[in-house]
Amino acid sequence: MDKKNFTSISLQEEMQRSYLEYAMSVIVGRALPDARDGLKPVQRRILFAMYELGLTPDKPFRKCARVVGDVLGKYHPHGDQAVYDALVRLVQDFSTKYPTLDGHGNFGSVDNDPPAAMRYTETRLASIAHKGFLEEIGSETVSFSNNFDGSQTEPDVLPAQLPFLLLNGSSGIAVGMATNIPPHNLGEIVDSLVALVKNNDISNKKLSKIIQGPDFPTGGELIHSAAIEELYETGKGSLTIRGVINMEEVNLGKGKHKKNALIITELPYQISKAGWIEKLAELVNSGKIHGISDIRDESDRDGMRIVIELKKDSNSELVISNLYKKTTLQTNFGAIFLALIKGKPVQLSLKKYLNFFLEFREETIRKRTFYFLKNTLEKLEILEGLSKATKNIKKVVAIIEESENSVEAKSKLIKNFFLSEKQASSVLDMPLRKLTNLEKNQIDNEIINLEEKKSYFQKLLNERELLLELLIEELLILKKKYNVKRKTKVIKNINQNKELENLNNQILEEFINKKTKLCIDNRLYLKKMILGNYKKSFEVVNKFIDNKNIQKFICNIEKNIKLIGITNTGKVFNIDWESNVNNDYKLDNKILGNIHPSEIINFHSIKKEIKNYLCILNSDGRFKKVLFDEDMIKSNRSFTITKLKNNLKTIDSFISNKNKDLIILTSIGRIFRFNLSNKILTPTSKQSQGLILAKLLPSETIVSCCPFDNGENIFLISRQGKIFCINSNEIYYSNEYSLGYLNEKTQLKNDCFFKIVTSNHYLDIETNKNKSARLDLNKLNFKPNKSKFLIDFLNLDKDEYLENCFRLENFID
Repeated sequence: MDKKNFTSISLQEEMQRSYLEYAMSVIVGRALPDARDGLKPVQRRILFAMYELGLTPDKPFRKCARVVGDVLGKYHPHGDQAVYDALVRLVQDFSTKYPTLDGHGNFGSVDNDPPAAMRYTETRLASIAHKGFLEEIGSETVSFSNNFDGSQTEPDVLPAQLPFLLLNGSSGIAVGMATNIPPHNLGEIVDSLVALVKNNDISNKKLSKIIQGPDFPTGGELIHSAAIEELYETGKGSLTIRGVINMEEVNLGKGKHKKNALIITELPYQISKAGWIEKLAELVNSGKIHGISDIRDESDRDGMRIVIELKKDSNSELVISNLYKKTTLQTNFGAIFLALIKGKPVQLSLKKYLNFFLEFREETIRKRTFYFLKNTLEKLEILEGLSKATKNIKKVVAIIEESENSVEAKSKLIKNFFLSEKQASSVLDMPLRKLTNLEKNQIDNEIINLEEKKSYFQKLLNERELLLELLIEELLILKKKYNVKRKTKVIKNINQNKELENLNNQILEEFINKKTKLCIDNRLYLKKMILGNYKKSFEVVNKFIDNKNIQKFICNIEKNIKLIGITNTGKVFNIDWESNVNNDYKLDNKILGNIHPSEIINFHSIKKEIKNYLCILNSDGRFKKVLFDEDMIKSNRSFTITKLKNNLKTIDSFISNKNKDLIILTSIGRIFRFNLSNKILTPTSKQSQGLILAKLLPSETIVSCCPFDNGENIFLISRQGKIFCINSNEIYYSNEYSLGYLNEKTQLKNDCFFKIVTSNHYLDIETNKNKSARLDLNKLNFKPNKSKFLIDFLNLDKDEYLENCFRLENFID
């Protein structure tokens, strides 16, 4: 081929141009609604095709397949399923606030069931669509354009009498943008339009008082917040909506006890009922929601009714809170008011859109009035000609008789009676009945009526105030005819965080009254244990127990306690137990972050209302006592409590809030005793290195420390399971004897010490062979004031040794 026939173009420019054309085609031709009538092209074409088919509200229903065929053949050359899906949505009363089509047959359900095929279903225009969209389409109110093949014309926009963009809402995803407009209540929207016509300077705040918020077809509850005002002011915002729950006592049948149940009568907009029930059942079966014994759907044609039976001792408020928190019974509706204005996508505020619609409506009324005036003038012209002719009928008849043909007669009539061509033609076409007195009087009366109409229409076009009065009057008529009571209840003065906090406090009070314990086991599961179960669990002492029952930490559930963990790297991390107080859960990566479970050495509970000191002991014998201040209590992040160098590690920790003594144990059994008072062991900052309390021998290591009261028994546990008992009165203070205390009877061969415990503790132990035991050291019958060790009790194998020892507070006494 001749190269002269080709033109070189830039690939980048061509791709850019093609993509922009595609994007604009999707934006304008498919995804976004027009701000004037609130319709997308496919919806507009469906309504217009049905209007042309004569499917008005007073006519019989017609098969949807016929409607879809007309829309495809004449206006919308796309897939038939896309057109049918759009038609179905216009019928569904749970998808559309004010359905624009009436339907016969199965058009789907709130359970997300699909509609029947289009050959089975029937439809026609709904009254609000015929009145609100199409009544004025024949009055030259809107422009028409050629369809895709030029064989038909279709309206560019429908002459909407109501702002359907807000009434029915709209959602669509275009290229690089999306719209999601919630539906609203007709009465509120009309009232706001009337208020805006009367005072165009009305503020957004006053408008938002008239329009309480979106009104969804499925009802539900809308949490009133600043987000609603933000949405109406900026055109973008996130609204919190939730379903409606009622408490009932359900009678399960004769001879059976009544049960408390939660009855859900409304779900949030666009939430599938069947899908929600299935998801809830999964959460209940997986143990993520507690307190539910049965779920069933008792919905019928009278409305939705989902019954959630509660267990006997379950807290209904807690179950409701979990339903809101863990299911889509409470969800956020991300709204954005994006629509086409003059073919361009624009994000609209509430006032901006209402003003735009009023401008469109005013222009439509002007066009309609001009059309009526034109028709009135045409009729008036013809009737005036007929009036002249009837008054001079003999002369008219003579002129017609003398004329050779109608053309001559017409020209003579024009010349003799000063008629226009239209008037002369109407005189020639006038039937003889017009000559009766009755007809003559009727012509005169019609002329008077038309003169009045002409005067009214001219006045309407010339006086804007009169036109606006008519606009308001028409809006109020439509409101009276089509307004329905608001379905979505707006809940004001609700602070969701406060609600949750109050609920958590209530649950916390219940746990405190039941003397519930908070436990962390060796698998890092944080659980609750009521006092009865706790007592039963700790009745099994000085015996081997199941490894699953080993506890690392136990404390009473109280108000104002903070739970923290300490790592061997010197870090402190927070455990938010209060917000999840009702649920058992594992301390996983989401909670621990980059902290490995093997790094955790201890957990502590801190009472917020008293002064607490966090005491830590490092492997080099350094000891730190740091005041746990308000900043540390408020902090939810992990922080470093001590900086460690040269592969040093934090060995042990405890919380000191009383005047006690400190005892430190080394691997060879040396014991260092110090008074914990601030005079002896001065508190330090997080940045300090700490005080060296124990100077270690070359092969000696620090193994454990704990606080104790004077006179308490101290227990030393070795790796091979030997347990020694020493009365604390025997141990002298190390600030007087710097080498510490060492007893001949506690000497070990081929063994080393592992843990030090006081008589106020239980001890949960694990061996390297997964044997586990719980010890109550006070019941081991040690002789007072004499050192002793036990070997036979644990009966460890030759290659078996203690791998973990956990000190547990005694909360039974």
